[in-house]
Amino acid sequence: MGSAIDGSIQGSGYGQRSGEGSRLARGEPGPSGIRQAGKEQAKQLSSAAKKRIYHQVESRRGDVAKGMRGLVSTLESISGRDEAKVARPLLGSAAGLLRRTSDRLENETTEELLADAQTQVRERPGLFIAGCVAAGFVLGRLLKS
Repeated sequence: MGSAIDGSIQGSGYGQRSGEGSRLARGEPGPSGIRQAGKEQAKQLSSAAKKRIYHQVESRRGDVAKGMRGLVSTLESISGRDEAKVARPLLGSAAGLLRRTSDRLENETTEELLADAQTQVRERPGLFIAGCVAAGFVLGRLLKS
């Protein structure tokens, strides 16, 4: 059994509390200080990652919009052919959707586009999941071939 002077009274836990107090007195962070520092670092990393993603999106938006406009002109030229008589309404609606999307990419900020996407996902989660499944299927087929 230890003495009260050296802080090791058996079964009291006094030595542990004393050790924490001396650590704080020396300026070393305790468990809550380490947790708070970890939260701050995570917040800073998240902010830096968000800024980097926004920068990447901003730099590529023009290229994506240009590619979409090229696809629109291709769809319109295909729908003008006589062979595409049956698919003309479908091609026209696809071209219209792509044209509106490319216009939005050029004219709206990344924050506005992200907020709109989040709203759409919240309003129609089933459609979002179905779109992800379809995109995954198409991507898988493309990568297989």
